[in-house]
Amino acid sequence: MASIRHYIQRIKEGRLNQLMSELLWMYAYVRRYWLLIGVYILLGASGSFLSLGTSVVSKDLVDAITGVNSMEIVRVACTYVGVGVSQIFINAVKSRLSLKVRLKVTNEIRADIYEQVLRTNWESLAKYRSGDLLYRVNGDAGMVANTILTFLPNVVTTLISFSGAFIIVIQNDPWMALIALTGAPISFITSRYSARKMRDFQRDNQNVASDRTVFDQETFQNLQFIKAFGMVDRVTEKFHRIQQESVDIALRQNKFQQYMTIATSLVGQAVGYACYGFAAFRLWQGEISYGTMTMFVSMASSLRGSFSGILGLMPTVIRSGISAERIMEIIRLPRDSMEDREEAEAILQKGRDCGVYVHMDDVDFAYEEGRWIYQDASFRAEPGEIVALIGPSGQGKTTTLNLILGLYHPQKGRITVGNPGGDDLRASSSTRCMFSYIPQGNTMFTGTIADNLRMVKPEATDDEIRYALEAACAWEFVEKLEHGIDTEVRERGTRFSEGQKQRLSIARAILADAPVMILDEATSALDVATEQRVLRSIIKKEPHRTVIVAAHRPSVFSMCNRVYKIGEHKVEEVDEEGIRRFLDEF
Repeated sequence: MASIRHYIQRIKEGRLNQLMSELLWMYAYVRRYWLLIGVYILLGASGSFLSLGTSVVSKDLVDAITGVNSMEIVRVACTYVGVGVSQIFINAVKSRLSLKVRLKVTNEIRADIYEQVLRTNWESLAKYRSGDLLYRVNGDAGMVANTILTFLPNVVTTLISFSGAFIIVIQNDPWMALIALTGAPISFITSRYSARKMRDFQRDNQNVASDRTVFDQETFQNLQFIKAFGMVDRVTEKFHRIQQESVDIALRQNKFQQYMTIATSLVGQAVGYACYGFAAFRLWQGEISYGTMTMFVSMASSLRGSFSGILGLMPTVIRSGISAERIMEIIRLPRDSMEDREEAEAILQKGRDCGVYVHMDDVDFAYEEGRWIYQDASFRAEPGEIVALIGPSGQGKTTTLNLILGLYHPQKGRITVGNPGGDDLRASSSTRCMFSYIPQGNTMFTGTIADNLRMVKPEATDDEIRYALEAACAWEFVEKLEHGIDTEVRERGTRFSEGQKQRLSIARAILADAPVMILDEATSALDVATEQRVLRSIIKKEPHRTVIVAAHRPSVFSMCNRVYKIGEHKVEEVDEEGIRRFLDEF
């Protein structure tokens, strides 16, 4: 009755549904590799059969040596050797196949999760730390892949070992089988308690591992900042705290496991002694031979070991279940919608001749309910225009650009992109093909200059790359480098100044050749003359291009067709007087 109440409670808590959901998700990957996993299971099963065969043959061998059946000693010895050699080759093949399946399944799962993360809606994904996502893609995915490969084969081989040993023992002596299984109820009860505790420990372990990945990543990304402020000692101290937290959890888990191991081992030891004593008693009575006694003891050990092995699979299921839960939490987030891709491509193609406008009409947006960035906001950016967004830091300039890019979605109103006199679409994932974007901060990747530029246009020729660099006023320093466009950028572009990295980023955006270009403080590190040359070059290269600039410097405003001020929960167009007041205030 208590057991029924327990499962009813689990169903109420949703744990059973959660477990089934996790198992079904993992099963989807099992189906893809059922043939390889099936072969792996067969090899494992053959190994279990051979192991049982070894125990049976060892009985005949002992009996032959002790004179019970000495005429069969040569045949039995040859069989014993043959079984042992077969196990060696089967284990070698099994090990090779195991590696092949593990690598294939692990890479498949990681690639699948990696792609799904990249295609997840940015607004939903922004709540997670990049280091945490990295651990889920690598650590959690590896755990799930390992379970997919090992769980079913281990269940099958363990059941074969258990069933085979039980059948052999019960055919020879039912009492011996009963004695060998006397510890099973105790092991089952302790395993249920252990499973609940292990789930808590495993969740804590994975959370700490995720935090450690986040901390390590952020430390190395911001190493220059840490050194500049003399923070090495404080960062090192925090690193040791995280390490100690991991150690504390591991020690608590180990302490619990040791208690459980001692308890189950004492029970197992008592059962083993009972089996050994019973077999010795039967031998003393003359009811069995030495070989039979050896087989009984071996099979009794196999029975206990197999039952413990079945229960021992629970921690693996628990770990993989938690990992699957963490992965599923990410992949169940909303995906970027690409349902308007064809319409967007049509607008893009037409936009190469007539340009693309961006309109914001009566938009309300808030990150959190009631905390508005602005309400009833509107602005226009037409083909061939440079439109600036100004305003105090943190008031919504970058947010506006993210809304235009479809990374965030307004609570009310419309943001549309389209061709003059033609079709338009709401800003979304589909319409991003119309934009080239230069964000704040460094966006350079490891590789050469050419590699970085070709990220937006893989088929670009060296001449096209040079042209883009010239338009961004970057060729003047690139051509002086020893390897030109094949110069290594290094991680985060550390070999270049901020102004040089900005010009390389602008060159990449120019190479993308999109009808709308967005610059988010992308010329802040340039001198005024270079900044104006870059903006004129962008318009000159493509007269129909729409350029939207978030900036603070008056040198930009003089080149703009319109300027919009963002602040005080609204967006308003300002004239020269409004710009002067803003500059005086800030």
